[in-house]
Amino acid sequence: MLFADDAAITAHSEEELQALLNRFAQACTKFGLTISIKKTNILVQGQGDASSIINDTYLEVIQSFQYHGSTITANTSLDLELERRIGKAASTLLQLTTHVWGNSKFIIKTKPAAYKACIISTLLYGNESWPTYAKHKQRLNTFHLR
Repeated sequence: MLFADDAAITAHSEEELQALLNRFAQACTKFGLTISIKKTNILVQGQGDASSIINDTYLEVIQSFQYHGSTITANTSLDLELERRIGKAASTLLQLTTHVWGNSKFIIKTKPAAYKACIISTLLYGNESWPTYAKHKQRLNTFHLR
């Protein structure tokens, strides 16, 4: 095995992060794994700034990234994730419009089931951890009623 994908390391301070990264780099070296510095980033949530180093190279500080299908942002806002989810749901809705809604071979009961399975699940993926506010609920309702 040469690479391990999707590793997330969290820390409460820059010093703690650097210590964890040092141990992670040492463990990777022991097992013959390679850390891709180009693909390794730092995201700081809350206050402060971080500049950590792996193998004498500074890591890029980013404002958002995708992790297991969800968008994580530096400002902890749900807005970017919500826009992505609505965009994916709208794309899926467009495909269902041409293939399911316009197809007279599907019985009426199948169409709402397809909507729930394809659109609602795409729209609300990962919502268990969302800190939703009234503006987010309004945005979701607007899409749903459209």
